[in-house]
Amino acid sequence: MKRFLSAVLAVLILLGCGAIEAFAADAGIGGLKAKAAGENKISLSWTASGAAEYTVNWKRSSSSAWKVAGTTKKTSATVSGLSAGISYDFKITAGGAESATVTATTAQPSEKKPADTSSSPKIESAKDTAAKMGAGYNIGNTFDSLGKWLPSNASVSQFETAWGNPVLTEDYIKKLASLGFGAIRLPVTWGLNADSSGNIRKEWLDRVQQVVDWIVDSGMYVIINVHHDTGTDGWIHVSDKSYAAAKDRFANIWKQVAERFKDYGSEVLFECFNETLNDENDWNSTKKADYDIILKYEQLFVDTVRKTGGNNAERNLILNTYAASSNPGIINSFKLPKDTTEGHMMMEVHNYDPQGFTWDDATWTTMRSTWGTDEDKRNIDNFMNILSAQAEKLGVPAIVGEFGSVDKKNDNERAEHAGYFVAAAKKKGIVCFFWDDGAKFNLIDRKTCKVLHSSIVKALVDNA
Repeated sequence: MKRFLSAVLAVLILLGCGAIEAFAADAGIGGLKAKAAGENKISLSWTASGAAEYTVNWKRSSSSAWKVAGTTKKTSATVSGLSAGISYDFKITAGGAESATVTATTAQPSEKKPADTSSSPKIESAKDTAAKMGAGYNIGNTFDSLGKWLPSNASVSQFETAWGNPVLTEDYIKKLASLGFGAIRLPVTWGLNADSSGNIRKEWLDRVQQVVDWIVDSGMYVIINVHHDTGTDGWIHVSDKSYAAAKDRFANIWKQVAERFKDYGSEVLFECFNETLNDENDWNSTKKADYDIILKYEQLFVDTVRKTGGNNAERNLILNTYAASSNPGIINSFKLPKDTTEGHMMMEVHNYDPQGFTWDDATWTTMRSTWGTDEDKRNIDNFMNILSAQAEKLGVPAIVGEFGSVDKKNDNERAEHAGYFVAAAKKKGIVCFFWDDGAKFNLIDRKTCKVLHSSIVKALVDNA
């Protein structure tokens, strides 16, 4: 997966046959044509308008966010670093002039057999995806923020920054890719930007898609989920009563998200929901009834996504244990919903053990800033053994969607913990996502893109 792609502008002679072409005319800049130049490139040409320099603009056809590929003094260019088999829009601007918009689709992946006539393009298996992800990273406390105090007409950026983090930038995404991260978990809370029926505010979904595009175009995988709609303050709980009240809204949200991303490739994964609790907010429930409700929600999620078709017919879907708990009993009780396709599910848990080290406010245990005893390492090994055994039993790869430690001015210990955790997981084929909340767990400044804790970043990337 490590493509580390970026949209690069280059001049070339327009060659090839069987390409997709589109024509447009404009009083200022006319004759814009676009055609596929391979799996990852689109060639452009247009009529000279007398401008000294032209700017090439592009976007996915399914997105509303335009990007600048670069500038040129020529009247032909190539936009590269695109995804195979995807439709893109292009326009040329110069000063106040702007061409009409044209559309072209990159060539299908070369590994796709010419004889394949299936209605849905192939998505790589969950196991193949897990093997390619590498180091994982969370962008937390941003799109998952719960700004319940904000007015109903608050802007998208007000919700995005409600928990103190800045508006996310493409430079930050590119920084994560340049550091060697291969997968991003993008937690999203939908309920505050959706009505009682689950109809999502267009501006919110547009903004999420813009960031997803940045991640994909930077060569990384991305996981989209339903986050703080669950948990202690969420509207999704594990009970028959809550399921009856929430299921239609939950399904409608996933239907819209799935429809928006149905044409995206293997780089985009969906996670059913985050840490979902019963009505008593019990983080370690042993009730079979609670596990059964989790399974009902996850079956609804799978059925809803699959029905939207396109690449969603095979998209890799992630299912969490009750509360995303890494409790051995909860892991061993976890079951998968039924699916219409094989090999496209993953299971997920979270792990912040030992909480006295990873947190700074665990009042139920002894706090410490050191880590690395034989017992510390043995506990991680035991956890990985339990998780991998259940994943193997279910025939799916496993991910640790959240783990990490807060800053206690103890980078050496944090780096040792992170490195050992990821290395132990890799031995079992488990992918790990470090939790970054932009505050206590923060490793990279979101405003300046400066790496704050380089030894921890190195430990994560090198051991994945």
